[in-house]
Amino acid sequence: MAYLLHGSTAHTSMGWVDLVPRAGGSLYIGGLYALYQTDLIRAAGITHVLSVIDYDSLLQKHFQHLKHYHIRADDDPNENLLMHFESASAYIDEGLRSESIDDEGRKKNGGVFVHCAMGKSRSATLVIAYLMWKFGIGWEEALEQLCEGRPVCDPNVGFKEQLGVWAKMLECSEEQERKSIYEKWKEGRFKGTSWEWEARTRRDHSNDNVKAKI
Repeated sequence: MAYLLHGSTAHTSMGWVDLVPRAGGSLYIGGLYALYQTDLIRAAGITHVLSVIDYDSLLQKHFQHLKHYHIRADDDPNENLLMHFESASAYIDEGLRSESIDDEGRKKNGGVFVHCAMGKSRSATLVIAYLMWKFGIGWEEALEQLCEGRPVCDPNVGFKEQLGVWAKMLECSEEQERKSIYEKWKEGRFKGTSWEWEARTRRDHSNDNVKAKI
């Protein structure tokens, strides 16, 4: 079941602002143009916005009262989003635990909206990283949970690899261990064109299938 506020269509499986199910609060995901829907943003009770996009968003123009965290990143498998997973997760958690006062003077919990351009890859990656961090689940399970609310979500292959590294980091109790895993990945990580990433992915899947038959 998809949790939508508005704008979903059958052929895109996207709404302007989609609720992430079972995220422990009002966590939403969507694309850049949701920020044009000022009434929807207000109706959702959004107090914090996390922008994952490589250019300026509309926040400063339309929503100066909202807290904003901007990560400049392109939807490219070579982009290092992993370096932002911890700070972004902390920001989302802080936003969900915050309190605000509605128009009738009542206290309410904060709402967080995570967006990129289309609400499919970059924003999905950071929401998945948060769900892993918060609830101790794997990235595949977190992706399935996210897709219940927004079926189109699908991080690019490079971001999925980074989520796998994040899973290993979260298993470590010591900060130095987590840093070591990150630095080792950063130093030896694969970079290439989209075609090279696709070829590498096909090769990895082929190797996995061979191992499964042994």
